[in-house]
Amino acid sequence: GPEIVDLLNACDVAEVGEPDSTLEDLENDWAMDGFDLGSDAWVAEGAGGALVGYAYAGDQLRTGELEADLWAHPDHHEPELGGRLLGLAERRAARLAVERGYPQPSLDVFCVTANRAKRDLLRKRGYDLKRTVFRMTVDLADGVRELPVPEGLEIRAFRLEADERTMYETMNEAFEDHFQQSREPFDAWRARLLGHVDFEAGLWWLAWDGDEAAGALIAYDHGDLGWVKGLGVRRPWRRRGLGGALLAHAFAAFARRGRLRVDLGVDAAGTTAPQRVYERAGMTATSAYELYVKRLAR
Repeated sequence: GPEIVDLLNACDVAEVGEPDSTLEDLENDWAMDGFDLGSDAWVAEGAGGALVGYAYAGDQLRTGELEADLWAHPDHHEPELGGRLLGLAERRAARLAVERGYPQPSLDVFCVTANRAKRDLLRKRGYDLKRTVFRMTVDLADGVRELPVPEGLEIRAFRLEADERTMYETMNEAFEDHFQQSREPFDAWRARLLGHVDFEAGLWWLAWDGDEAAGALIAYDHGDLGWVKGLGVRRPWRRRGLGGALLAHAFAAFARRGRLRVDLGVDAAGTTAPQRVYERAGMTATSAYELYVKRLAR
């Protein structure tokens, strides 16, 4: 575990200028529902037994849209390593897709835009660019921008059990417009998000218009930073400032905890121009990631 985290952080520093991986992150990936460490992850050792590569394949969403990733140490210059790691992940993902009977399986791999070698490898292996995601950050040391809740709406804390299905439906509806992605089954969604090691109901909120949910925000406190995992506003309530109000509400909660840095990922081509919402809340883009997708052979 710790050796893999060192490898991931060496890659982070090379790609975005700072370490961004923890043992807790890694162990949470390994704790995903259905993930089998013995068959779903691989390491590569270099001379002297040093760890120079890591890859995994997974099926978090259970929609036929599987995921994988690979890391090769920036100081290790064996040109074939990335391709070998990707091949292992692809073969495992294809087997998982067959076992689970997905009719049109695909494999998603994220790549930091600055990592040209990985991007070139993915393109050479038949992956297509699906979308670009900006990582954005805010420093709360100078306070939280006040963005009022639109008139007639109210932001309330998420309630376990009572609000789970409402949160699921609200987020699904909001994100269907952005990504045209398959609908994740409720049980898989619940296991992935409420089963996360850092899940706290007090960092999830729903915005209500009477007894109708208008929008929602899901966040996690990772210790070193706050992370907004999802922010969604349903179409009838958009363009009224609700997204910004939900963000300001979350930022204030993080500031009260003494957490002064909060990050998130935002789709560059979102139909509701979410990047502007985040910028109005005081956030700035720090790096860009590309999501590549490839159809898996049946």
